[in-house]
Amino acid sequence: MSTYTLAVTGTSGNTAALTSTKVRVVSNVACYYAINADASITSNVGPMIAANRPTDINMGGIGKKLGLAAVGAAGVVTVTEIGAVYPSSLNQNSTTFFTT
Repeated sequence: MSTYTLAVTGTSGNTAALTSTKVRVVSNVACYYAINADASITSNVGPMIAANRPTDINMGGIGKKLGLAAVGAAGVVTVTEIGAVYPSSLNQNSTTFFTT
């Protein structure tokens, strides 16, 4: 499982394609999130993550990105993959993922 640290502003912050079905997000500022969002999302796009409160998010499948936008001031977000990754989710060359 990987951990990503992102600097987020009011209009940006994206992870790479995640290899997990669930992530835990911790942010030092409140932020909105969207699954599979563009690299430049804006505030009020979706559900909000409270500052300094770990939040688990179901990604709805493997290979999706998590887009984040800070509410107000810029901040730092840590995203940790915590969901299960099953061998059956991988294709034969084990470098890309089937969508589920």
